[in-house]
Amino acid sequence: MKSTRKIALLVGVLFLIATITYMTGSNLIRSFFIDENPNKTSLAIGVLLEISDGVAVVGIGVLMFPLLKMFNKRLALGYVIIRIIECAIIIASGIYTLFLLGLIWKYEMIIFLFTGLGGLIFSYLLYQSNLIPRWLSVLGLIGYAMLSIGVMLDLFGYFNMNTDAGMLLYIPGGLFELFLPIWLFIKGFNSSAITSVSAKADS
Repeated sequence: MKSTRKIALLVGVLFLIATITYMTGSNLIRSFFIDENPNKTSLAIGVLLEISDGVAVVGIGVLMFPLLKMFNKRLALGYVIIRIIECAIIIASGIYTLFLLGLIWKYEMIIFLFTGLGGLIFSYLLYQSNLIPRWLSVLGLIGYAMLSIGVMLDLFGYFNMNTDAGMLLYIPGGLFELFLPIWLFIKGFNSSAITSVSAKADS
């Protein structure tokens, strides 16, 4: 299962790239609107980093599709589509920010809405397929569920995700996006789960 091993490594790398580029890019963009002497170069770099995150999450969806479709083709396709929408929103908000030097209303929450939904589908498919340990899939389900609930409450004005309490809701999902790449680098995907579903399909 060499190809599966390569997919696991690439997905792990893309998860780390997505996390690092978005966090760094978001901080640079926020700094531009906070600093007394804003630097447009740092703003442009921030936007490019966020777009890199968008490309990375689409890459994850595309790479995972051949594996996940063996267990649920519709959800696997839905996951790819949600990741593409997430990337499109990041690109659109980045262009808006660069040319109009402003931020789209709650653009981060809108992005995280698709991050949460996509993450729930992804974690459910991982749980269903047993491609990774169940405890790790459950951590993803909990993390993305908490993120989705917090984002929805924020968008409707009942909660603020930028408070200390709001930051706590990011922790489970953040741990999942840290532990998953580590697991994929060390163990990869459960090849027996793939072999089992392939055998059922052949029969």
